[in-house]
Amino acid sequence: MTHRRNKRFTLGALCLATVLFGCEGADRASLPDAPPFVFRSLELRQKRPNGQRDWDLTSPEARYEFSRRLVRASRPEGTLYRDGQETFRISANRATVVNDGELVLLEGNVNLQQLQGQKVLIKGDRLRWTPAASLLVMEQRPEAIDPMSRIKASKARLHQLTEDLTLLGNVQLERWTEPQGQRAGRHADVVVRSGEAEWNLADGDLQARGPVLGQRRGEGHKTLQQLHAERLKGNTVEGLIDLIGPVRVLAPDREGQLEAATTTWDFAKDALISRKPFNATMKESRLQGDGFRIDMGQTTVTVLSACQMNQPGETLKANQCSWDWTSNRVSARGNVVVERPSNQQITRSDRLDGTVGDKGTVIFSSPGGTVQSELNIQEEQERPLGQAKRRSSPVSF
Repeated sequence: MTHRRNKRFTLGALCLATVLFGCEGADRASLPDAPPFVFRSLELRQKRPNGQRDWDLTSPEARYEFSRRLVRASRPEGTLYRDGQETFRISANRATVVNDGELVLLEGNVNLQQLQGQKVLIKGDRLRWTPAASLLVMEQRPEAIDPMSRIKASKARLHQLTEDLTLLGNVQLERWTEPQGQRAGRHADVVVRSGEAEWNLADGDLQARGPVLGQRRGEGHKTLQQLHAERLKGNTVEGLIDLIGPVRVLAPDREGQLEAATTTWDFAKDALISRKPFNATMKESRLQGDGFRIDMGQTTVTVLSACQMNQPGETLKANQCSWDWTSNRVSARGNVVVERPSNQQITRSDRLDGTVGDKGTVIFSSPGGTVQSELNIQEEQERPLGQAKRRSSPVSF
């Protein structure tokens, strides 16, 4: 028969063992197993040696098994502290407290909500909590969620006092450009996979082992761009992540590829930025320069300085150039020079605009700008008597 006691069960500083077992005889093994006690409520409180709160755990109903020193609690809720301040709120469907608090297992819809800073929510199906080590390990389906992103891993380990979150196994970051996208259950706009990652939830520092593979997806879950990097590091509070080079960005549907050094992902602005020299190809065209910026939302890539484009029959140089891959519009600005070696033609302008053709080549024009051209025509060689003189081909701009 189960004994019900209309009272609150309190454990202060993990002293339950002393209270319940202090008067027990030495030969506990010879005693029959006692039925579990059912308490109206459970309240566990732990303080650190300096007197500051460490953690609390409460439950509206709990069963205590004397022989196994085991507490089974339903609908547990708790709070974690650092330096006396609340840092996380914890909840689950059920909890098992082993050896009077040496180990706490939380199962079923486990939520670990950060209360300060980024207010990240860590979710999973099973959490193993070792209070003495201030260590919490989410063992089944861990996820770390904020309004715009979600990180998945095989296992997640959180240190209560430092707020260091270690993501183990296959780590996947999903990012939405709009918060309602995640709430509506849509596919993420950007997916990045990496190896083991270290993320400090307090200051935002993030580091992940490689290889790093990123994908940007469009309508119908189609891959628009792929990104490869050695590893990554950055800060989620600042909204910046460095993709450690060499970095490759691929555009499969356009047969395009960009190779660069370390590149910064400004995920708040949905942009990739590098100040280092890079090279890019698209079908028959080649592009290089000192630094670039890719604005994903505006579908624009800008060469920040020393832009040079090589394509069959001509080379373009400019201070800066940009390409909108949705409209296929290309623009070059500042000291623009186009060289056509076949007829030794040189065209200069302050600005040239153009469009990308089917083969990846660009056809330029100069709308309203000043254009200067130099055309070097070789001296006519002596022709056999009676051969007609050929007319020169017209030059158009």
